[in-house]
Parts: sequence; C-alpha cells; structure tokens
Amino acid sequence: MFPSVERPTPKYPPGTRVQVVQYVRVGHRRWKTWTVGTVEGEALRPVGGMEMGSKALYGRQPALTLRLEDGELTVVALDENSEVRVLETVAASARATP
Repeated sequence: MFPSVERPTPKYPPGTRVQVVQYVRVGHRRWKTWTVGTVEGEALRPVGGMEMGSKALYGRQPALTLRLEDGELTVVALDENSEVRVLETVAASARATP
C-alpha cells in the first residue's frame, strides 16, 4: 500500500513577489538562470509519467506557479539548490495600493 501524501503548508502566499535563482550544469560549466514573478500558487507536482501509475505518489517535486510581468504564467520546479528570494510580500504590496 502506498502512503498518502499530505499537502505541505505554503511558504509563499499568493501575491508575493519572488525571484527564483537556479543553476544549470552544462558540461563543466555552471549557468545561472533566474525568474521574477508574482506567486499564483504553490504545489507538489508529480515526477514521472503515466506508466508509473500509483507509484507517482512517491515522486513529488515542489513547484511555484508564477505570473511574470508580461502576464505569462510559468511553473518553476524547485530543488534543494534553488534559491527563492522574496522581493515584496503581500502585506507590503497591499499597503502600497490605496
């Protein structure tokens, strides 16, 4: 029997502006990439395909759904080396708008 997966408490509430910095290894080089956006949601996304069936419950990866400045939605998969920097919190942005 497979264990049930509980949803973790969200670290970044919707509306929080964040910068996600990740590094990609290409050969012997290490490239830095980043994305800046507003958090739309936070979830655990399954890793693996349909062929895994119910075993896909074991392989879950945290992910942030971000709305970019141009309105595009993107999902950023997070790993242990990802850096998420909070640029603006929800409370600060609510105070700034009248």
